[in-house]
Amino acid sequence: MLAIDLLHRLQSVLILHNELYVLLIKTATAALLCYVALTDLRTFKIQNKSVLLLLALYILYAFIARTLHEVFSDVFVGVVVLCFLLWSYTRGAVGGGDVKLLPVVCLWVGAHCAMLFSALLLVLIVLHLVIVRLGWAGFRSINGRRAIPYAPSVTGAMLGTILLGCV
Repeated sequence: MLAIDLLHRLQSVLILHNELYVLLIKTATAALLCYVALTDLRTFKIQNKSVLLLLALYILYAFIARTLHEVFSDVFVGVVVLCFLLWSYTRGAVGGGDVKLLPVVCLWVGAHCAMLFSALLLVLIVLHLVIVRLGWAGFRSINGRRAIPYAPSVTGAMLGTILLGCV
């Protein structure tokens, strides 16, 4: 009986302060993504703990702000993106960190914001490639090909999606 009462109190607190919690979770997510982007820009590496923290923030966000149908839709989009990225990884088109990061970001984006996120991501990747071509940003040469960090573009697209009110 005490556990049920505690659960009802927790749910009522979450309902009363839902918008505040959503704002705090989105803010923490934005800060974490900026950290991931800067780290990837400097080291060409994306840490596992950052991706796991981003996943934990999504789980909190989904518990507060998503319906069960939306969560299943988000997971479907994440799995489709993961499959495509694994195929791209075997071809050498993306690095392992991108394979970890992008599906988790796609959980946040979901099916309802996928087109906006994809358009922003395309624009930012092209812009990053132009900046690299001009010599204003670094790249790594891997097997005779130029490799750029994708996390800054992913972060920019995600932040744009959040700021435009889609997420």
